[in-house]
Amino acid sequence: MPTTDPPSAARFRPPRRVPLPGVWIAAVLIAAIALIAVLAGGPVRALIAGRARAMAAARGLDLGWTSLGVALPLDARFAGLTLTRRSDGVVLVRADSVAARLDPWSLLRFAPRLARVELAGVAVTLAARRGADPDTLLLDDARTHARGDDPARAERVREAARALARLLASPARSLPAITLRDLTVGAAGDDDEDAAASAPAARLEVERFSVAHDRAGVRIAATGALATAQRVRFALALDYGRDDRLSATARFAFGDSDAAPETLRVAIAGTLRQNRRAGRAMLVEPTRLTIGSLAFALAGEADARGPRFRLALDADSLTARAWQASLPRTVLGPLADLAIAGWYAWSVRLDLDVARPDSVAFDADVTPHGLTIDRARNRLPIETLDRPFVARIHLPHDRIVERDLSPANPHFLPMDAIDTLLVRALLANEDGGFFRHRGFNLEAVRGAIADDVKAGAFRRGAGTITMQLVRNLYLGHRRTLARKGQEVALAWILEHLTTLTKERMLEIYLNIIEWGPDVHGADEACGYYFGHGAGHVTVDEALFLATVVPAPGKWRYRFDRDGALRPFARAQMHFIGRAMAARGWLAPDLLPDADQLRVAILGPARDALFPPASASRRPGTPGDRVLRTAPSAMDFPPDLGRLALGRGAR
Repeated sequence: MPTTDPPSAARFRPPRRVPLPGVWIAAVLIAAIALIAVLAGGPVRALIAGRARAMAAARGLDLGWTSLGVALPLDARFAGLTLTRRSDGVVLVRADSVAARLDPWSLLRFAPRLARVELAGVAVTLAARRGADPDTLLLDDARTHARGDDPARAERVREAARALARLLASPARSLPAITLRDLTVGAAGDDDEDAAASAPAARLEVERFSVAHDRAGVRIAATGALATAQRVRFALALDYGRDDRLSATARFAFGDSDAAPETLRVAIAGTLRQNRRAGRAMLVEPTRLTIGSLAFALAGEADARGPRFRLALDADSLTARAWQASLPRTVLGPLADLAIAGWYAWSVRLDLDVARPDSVAFDADVTPHGLTIDRARNRLPIETLDRPFVARIHLPHDRIVERDLSPANPHFLPMDAIDTLLVRALLANEDGGFFRHRGFNLEAVRGAIADDVKAGAFRRGAGTITMQLVRNLYLGHRRTLARKGQEVALAWILEHLTTLTKERMLEIYLNIIEWGPDVHGADEACGYYFGHGAGHVTVDEALFLATVVPAPGKWRYRFDRDGALRPFARAQMHFIGRAMAARGWLAPDLLPDADQLRVAILGPARDALFPPASASRRPGTPGDRVLRTAPSAMDFPPDLGRLALGRGAR
């Protein structure tokens, strides 16, 4: 017997669900686009303009353009775009054109995203660089505060690190299609001539950069040049598959157009896992890094929490010949003339939590296997340093001067002829662990990383006296990645593969380092500033000379117009004195208070401090122009005379 539903059931039966046909979606999309087209003449353009300007203003920038067009399907195009820093009016970005297209489907999901970006004729100006402090191992708190460190700058560094970690964790496969033509990135200039000479401003020129998608994944490609001391052309190709496989190759060409360029090939092959929600990106083992024919195992991780960065690099069976075959001579520098037999293993570990910089972990280890200098093939004069030789000293601006390190030079002093106070003051400021490390001070590197992160700027280096020695004898003072690598390698070789003693290294260093205009070595320095030799100095003189070494061209800034040490100079000297006392190198009662530290400039430097044209001060003041070659105790102010006769004695 047929049955029927009761009226109540029929009344409340839920409607049958019908799948939404694709045509309905298309209709909604067309309607949305039509609405945007109607509004594009005014409201949409105003909305885009207002939003763009607000985003720039939030970062202290002004955004301007000559024209803005909005068109179908969801395109916005800027012409003559400029981005200006409000604080000083510097134009940071100029672009002939910037075009962006929204993904229409993303609007339906209420998550707008860019589908395509096109840029052309873009010029980016970076902020002027500030001269970095030299490679002293002690961080001078007086100098640091004078340079204007503040928590806000350190927080900006941490935020930039977090942004980098998030960028690395952002799925590359979800990037919009990008086409960029004619990008230049350069620095506005350097406020420090010495820094500009040692680290010439780099200029990046990108001819073309693109991000393209296909079924396999995403491909990123770039061509262009990097110009520093020389022009280096590059070509980059990176493939990131949907299976997380990463393959990247970069080729660099060194040399000018008149000669066949030397090339360097760097490649990475492995697996990259990205987790945008967790803010993590990880290189999964085994990922391989190859430089020419050299192979390294590479692992790394970036975590936006912190943010924290980890890196591990390992290699086995490395040889000097393999390096020389894999790297251009331009990159190798003097290492191209060094012949070494044997092989070695190498590993590097870095773990940095930017939120807790003092917890940084850094280790580098070399395991040698029969490494020796091949005397028959070696062309680098590195094994003759234990006997008299003529040193060719490399200075900033590519200058070279020579000093005879033999008894024929009256200013050459063996170690035991240089006042111990001066030796210890220099060690305290430049490399307190010199007699403990083997050319590379890992503890100092960790401290430098932590201090620089906390300062929010480069404030402290970790160069050792051994590294400074090879820099002066073989390399020069350009701050480039290649030169730093050469410096580390030569310092290790000097300490491990030669018979040179620490005492002899220090003796050479004390006789060649720059202390002023054409002033090299301790004896020349003491004569230039004080009018006497380096066999006997006061505590004040030793501390003063120690502060001059990192920046010998700026010694006059340490004095005021009357010839008295400025407060910051006395603070630096006292800082070094306290470090000496802490190491047991100076009796605490021999260190005067900072405001009691003073030196009398009685040598030829007095003419530079008080030029003859300004010799109009009243007689008897420090401003008198007096030339002496052998000062006595009477040449010093009363309290400094007591120093010369008392505190300097040990």
